Amino acid sequence: MSGQATTEIERGLEGVVIGKSAITFIDGQEGILRYRGIDIKELAEKSTYEEVVYLLWNGKLPTQRELADFKRNLAKHRALPREVRSLLKTMPKAANPMDVARTAASFIATYPAKKAETFEGANRRKARELTATLPTIVAGFQRIRKGKTLVNPNPRMDHAASFLYGFFGKKPDEVARRAFDTISILYADHEMNASTFAAVVTTSTLADLGGAVTSAIAALAGPLHGGSNRRVMEMLEKIGSLDRVHQYVEDELSAGHRIMGFGHRIYHTFDPRAVILKDVADDLTKRSGQRKWLDIALRLEEDIWEKRHLRPNIEFYAAVVLNELGIPKDLMPAVFACNRVAGWIAHIYEQYADNRIIRPLTEYVGPSATPYVPIEQRS
Repeated sequence: MSGQATTEIERGLEGVVIGKSAITFIDGQEGILRYRGIDIKELAEKSTYEEVVYLLWNGKLPTQRELADFKRNLAKHRALPREVRSLLKTMPKAANPMDVARTAASFIATYPAKKAETFEGANRRKARELTATLPTIVAGFQRIRKGKTLVNPNPRMDHAASFLYGFFGKKPDEVARRAFDTISILYADHEMNASTFAAVVTTSTLADLGGAVTSAIAALAGPLHGGSNRRVMEMLEKIGSLDRVHQYVEDELSAGHRIMGFGHRIYHTFDPRAVILKDVADDLTKRSGQRKWLDIALRLEEDIWEKRHLRPNIEFYAAVVLNELGIPKDLMPAVFACNRVAGWIAHIYEQYADNRIIRPLTEYVGPSATPYVPIEQRS
């Protein structure tokens, strides 16, 4: 009966299993993350973002022909429709990029089903459109707010190169391209996190895929989820130098504050994604010769381990990598969205395939029976 709790309540649904999934496996005790059974380290080293998207959506790695067809299909959707370009130009330049991404994604999802297109067919089309255009939207908004012209995507470029090209207006070097491709793979999915759950709940009502992705972007925008990378970079800038790390940690811990980028609800050892990104950050700084932020991050990791026995999560080194790639802080959460969309869509497909509307219960803790008081008698 609604309102009557029959089991112990877990705040934030911590440790509560809400369904079965064949997409992503996590062992937080051992620091293991696998997409469709394949270890994330192997995917980061050997794969590409497009191949990982195909894997997440289809449950298997593509053949050469399947991958070539899939890449072509995504590439043809990267260019923004004229109406979307106009929409971006009307956005306030001071707008939060996540709000822009959410609004533009919702706008794209309004395109009606084509003639003879089924609900499933329309959702598959929207999946390709949103995965392909979100990076173009984010890169395009950056150029618009800086007073620069939009760059038309090059269909011969992959996901990573296309984003960086659209962002900076020039072809990236291989070190930068590979670094962005790696972070894209690591961001692609992470089981039933807050934004994925938002997408799944929306999907369970049999809303369309565009609405579910829009819900997910809205959830990801929160500072405790997709905004964590931005807050890590802000923290590193606040520390400012190596000789200030120790005092910063002492002050924050004494005040009972959380150090951004450390600890994870799932991982109780190394976050395997953070380990990979630490190496990526090192490669990027070797190229540039600028190690300030990485050195501060490394010293901070040592200090937090010594004082709290906490390891960094993905956002800690993601902030360093994205900053080294030239991504401004306020755009970092939107870059997260550009890549997590692949995982959202995989879970959306899974929910559609075995759907039941999600409708949990709450334990009522308000007054039991309160009489209605006419307005003239209220004090």
